[in-house]
Amino acid sequence: MNSVKLVSSVARIALAVGCAGLTVPALAQDAAPADDGAASDEIVITAQKREQNVLDVPVAVSVVNQTVLDAAQVTDFSGLTNVSPSLTITASGNQNQNTVSLRGIGTFSFSTSVEPSVLVMVDEIPLLLPGQAFGNLTDVARIEVLRGPQGTLFGKSASAGVISITTEAPTSTLTGSAELMATADDEYKVQAGLSGPIGPDGGFRLSGYYSDFGGYINNLHTGNKLGQLETWGVRGKFDYRIGALDLSLIADYGDSYGNGGVDTFRRLDQRNAAGNPVNTSYNLTGITPGPDNVNVRINDEQVNDSDQLLLAAKLNLDLGFATLSSITSYQNWNYYIENDQDLTPSPSILQLSGYDVKSVTQELRLTSAPSEPFEYMVGLYYSDGGTDRTFVRLAPNTPPLRQNWASTGNSRSYAGFVQLGFDLSPTTKLSGGARINHEKIDIRFQDNRTATPVVYSGDDSETAFTWKVALQHDFSDDLMAFASVATGYKGQAYDVASGFDQRRASNPIRSESSMNYEIGLKGRAFDRRAQFQLVAFWTDYDDFQAQGINNDVVPQQFELTNVGKLRSRGVEFEASVNPTDGLTLFGSAAYIDARIREFPNAQCYYGQTVAEGCVLDTASGQFRQDLAGKKLANSPDFKFNFGFKYEAPLTESLELVTDGNYVWQSSVGALSQNPRSVIDAYGIANASIGVQDKDGDWRVSFFVNNLFDQDYVTSLIDNTTTRDAPYIIYQQVPRNYKRYVGVRARIGF
Repeated sequence: MNSVKLVSSVARIALAVGCAGLTVPALAQDAAPADDGAASDEIVITAQKREQNVLDVPVAVSVVNQTVLDAAQVTDFSGLTNVSPSLTITASGNQNQNTVSLRGIGTFSFSTSVEPSVLVMVDEIPLLLPGQAFGNLTDVARIEVLRGPQGTLFGKSASAGVISITTEAPTSTLTGSAELMATADDEYKVQAGLSGPIGPDGGFRLSGYYSDFGGYINNLHTGNKLGQLETWGVRGKFDYRIGALDLSLIADYGDSYGNGGVDTFRRLDQRNAAGNPVNTSYNLTGITPGPDNVNVRINDEQVNDSDQLLLAAKLNLDLGFATLSSITSYQNWNYYIENDQDLTPSPSILQLSGYDVKSVTQELRLTSAPSEPFEYMVGLYYSDGGTDRTFVRLAPNTPPLRQNWASTGNSRSYAGFVQLGFDLSPTTKLSGGARINHEKIDIRFQDNRTATPVVYSGDDSETAFTWKVALQHDFSDDLMAFASVATGYKGQAYDVASGFDQRRASNPIRSESSMNYEIGLKGRAFDRRAQFQLVAFWTDYDDFQAQGINNDVVPQQFELTNVGKLRSRGVEFEASVNPTDGLTLFGSAAYIDARIREFPNAQCYYGQTVAEGCVLDTASGQFRQDLAGKKLANSPDFKFNFGFKYEAPLTESLELVTDGNYVWQSSVGALSQNPRSVIDAYGIANASIGVQDKDGDWRVSFFVNNLFDQDYVTSLIDNTTTRDAPYIIYQQVPRNYKRYVGVRARIGF
């Protein structure tokens, strides 16, 4: 770990604790059972920007609380895949190029000008780029995963769904908590929080965290560990009421530094079919390529350096008949990355890239008071976001690969939206929403490879309309069915990457649209000890934005383009139940058939034969394949998770507490359908056991991640550069590719 960073570790621990670090909803804040013994207390969500019972909302939404996160050992954003079966994340060496997908739909692009398909929000602050989301999950009150297009209320960056993270709010009484964690594989973490009132009308919450992980990948060239990660952060919340006005201020800062994200060899052939030596520049001494390979030999070690500031001010004015709300936010994310592209110990291909992201948003909305038979919400939204990126590729022996460029991309959005609800009868409700977006985008790209830099620039604008209609019917107080139709929209984009020129600047990628159909059933059962949701969906996407072949230029080029049509359809189920006092069971499952409907002229993978669909395009002289009917990348057909939490008295003052989670998914592959890029099906189990004070003032537990020691990887990259063997295949091995154990201690008041 960087020595300067380590020198400041003690100071940061003191800051995290003294400033009142993170997490812990205090232990005493765990939800209490209902008076009648039922465990299914009302779960309040804000999926439609107003507080509602999750069972009353005609939306496919998963709600994850701290109990579920603890059982699944989820401590960072990537871990959410363990508790949301429709959610998948494709890892890469570049944090901002990780792909977040819902129902198989995500953003498959390297460009900083392309909007995410899945919008991530933290305390109602929309993050501009997906890479900003990848960090610690601390002091979380709940996480809502809204599946399917959510454009009417959340805008153009929610074409496949929304992940909304809500952190803990200030408390009316003085509470505090702290947590220490240590693992056998050299991870240490401290987080703490302090919350309480400020006079009769205000409250505060301060939280912070510090963590340090020693790494798990061995660099045999330097003797260093890779995969190290040091993070710290602080968050403050302040609430105050002045008559009918509620004011809330939020400040959140996080910093991380590490050398993770490096690939390892899954396969490396050093003999060709004739038995002759090949790939001799790779030194495999001490390295055995395979699914559990965590040894590399590189000269330039990975660097991932990130810091982020989020600020927000929220105002809610009670007008009696309605509430007038204002949400203002500012964010600034700086990210720098270095990575060795060739996995050799000799100077060859090194990439250096920096991001500077700034965004300002303003939302105004008027929300009617809960009433019957009519309710409404009207709002205005503005955002102004910009991303500056620099990119340098050093390739000493391969001049064509050398790159040196800088870009500035801006996006402005002006929107108006409305959401209406009308009771057709005491048991039937019709609701609908609409949004009009006016988008402005511009780009400036400077190629610095020559003494006199070359500049390309462009701008464009577009107006789009999205809508949604839903019908719901209450069969009883405990059973509701709904059906909905909604459209989605993802805005225009520039293909900002190496090779950018004025043609690309003058011709942005067309916007992407979708149509989504859903039917669902929500309810309670077993004397309200259980809750469940069952949703079936069908979504068609047109003009999908992804990397493909542009046939409109000569010679044809591989770049971001509108590749065609997609379809995602399936069934999702989730439930929680408290069969006895002290025992909570929860689980979810999804069957998703996400396929390409139209994608002609896609690139072949190396070694693909005519029989496998790779044919010669006589017009261009290039080999192409048609991907119509093929599966989308990293989209399992079936995925489920099951978890539990159990508390039982040991003595008058002590309780046993144990929890666990198991997640399983079917095999997934690459968009190219390369069989060498298929990740086999796997399942991961996590569990913990401990003791706690019966009043929840303290807890000590031992936990194990990857209980059954299941080898798995999060991505496979075929880097073969000829049409035939020998092959070179890279992989991303996650931190918990092997079983590890740890201890966690919490204390609160």
